[in-house]
Amino acid sequence: MRSLNGASVVVAGASSGLGRATALAFARRGCRLVLAARREPVLREVARHCLDAGAPAAIAITTDVSEPDDVQALAEAAVARFGAIDIWINMAGVSLWGRFEDIPAEAQARLLSVNLTGVVLGSHAAVRAMLAGGGGGLIINMASLAGRVPVPFCAAYTASKFGVAGFSEALRDELGVRSAIRVCAVYPSFVNTPTDLHSANYTGRVLRALPPVLDPDYVAERVVGLWGRPRRSLPLGLHFALQPAYALAPGLTGWLTAQVMRRFLFGIGAPAPRHDGSLFAPLAEGTGSHGSWAQPRSGDSSQPRSGDSSQPRSGDSSQPRSEESRHPRSGDPIPTQSGHPVHPRSGGPTRLLRGPATRPRSGPQVGRRPRPGVTLVTAAVAGLFAIVLTGRARR
Repeated sequence: MRSLNGASVVVAGASSGLGRATALAFARRGCRLVLAARREPVLREVARHCLDAGAPAAIAITTDVSEPDDVQALAEAAVARFGAIDIWINMAGVSLWGRFEDIPAEAQARLLSVNLTGVVLGSHAAVRAMLAGGGGGLIINMASLAGRVPVPFCAAYTASKFGVAGFSEALRDELGVRSAIRVCAVYPSFVNTPTDLHSANYTGRVLRALPPVLDPDYVAERVVGLWGRPRRSLPLGLHFALQPAYALAPGLTGWLTAQVMRRFLFGIGAPAPRHDGSLFAPLAEGTGSHGSWAQPRSGDSSQPRSGDSSQPRSGDSSQPRSEESRHPRSGDPIPTQSGHPVHPRSGGPTRLLRGPATRPRSGPQVGRRPRPGVTLVTAAVAGLFAIVLTGRARR
């Protein structure tokens, strides 16, 4: 493929996290960018950062990827401005955690419309534009570890990412025999983005990631590399050690994974009110590429970078003083600002969800670091491989 310099790139979901990091990575290669997301002011800020990073042009288009008219307008705007679309990246997505029956049906449907329908709509608009422009181009769809290995207590998200995986595989094969359009799917494990703020959380505890956590800049660079080598799939992260184990022993792997996730999500971590994150409406918080999932260490590249200073800081005197109220169902304390519930991590206002009261779980005290989760994952994977290999050796 030709050089990236001057290529036109559409990034859906560019206002924060991996989308923002990916847009900046392409900007550093001299690409012309069309940035899409729901948060227009934040999106315009990202466009300015892309221009500063070396992009010759960057435009911001307010888009809800689950709306067909929005996505079609995005494609038309890209073609009208740059004449063609070389790369289309479906990066927009949300996650949803909790016991399946505790999560409202409308929340699960909304997640599927963003994560899966959004990818289908974006790819549809991209293919039509690329075929009209000569029949070549690259479509990159953001899947997940959950698109290869089922993740318990994340069933709807798992369904959406398995859907993205199957859709990407089928579309790649179809377009491969009748065009020069290539389709790639990226499968990262946990990434240190503001997803801990944006994810819908019905667990009753603060969301945390199972280490090790990937740096979004690293993932973005790997995404950029697909232009030169458009692979069918790009798995990223040590958690993919579970994939061969799941293929060999799905029952045992699933049981072990469920035990680890139940302990990690419901038995460890600070209590937090249930909230829907950015599922139904965008949040003001979490505008950087990096989040707070990585453990701060001296010289750790996963700490927030320049340009991510919009993340709220604890102890910031400019933040309103929090008061305490009670959850309407569980009676648990909930911090508030001027009578409104606040997000458990960012301190900003969020929509409080009324659901079944959080059931108590025994476990380590609040504030304990997630090292037990690492130990459990390591022991589970090592034990699983030992069992599988021993069983195969005896045959």
